[in-house]
Amino acid sequence: MSNQISDNIGLHLSAEQAVDKVVNHIQLFWAQSMKNDLIAYYKNDGQLLNELSKLATIKLAEMQAAD
Repeated sequence: MSNQISDNIGLHLSAEQAVDKVVNHIQLFWAQSMKNDLIAYYKNDGQLLNELSKLATIKLAEMQAAD
């Protein structure tokens, strides 16, 4: 699902802007368990994530670690 979000949100934006928008969307609309699953998937495999989703997941993980 993060790939679909990044494909739709990321159009016509710089990579940095798109990452911020994808992270914001995930923060607003995903349950904590879904965020945890996404981060775990990225850390364990993550090969099906597109580049923008990977970058957004890394940023999301960093934000959660800082909390």
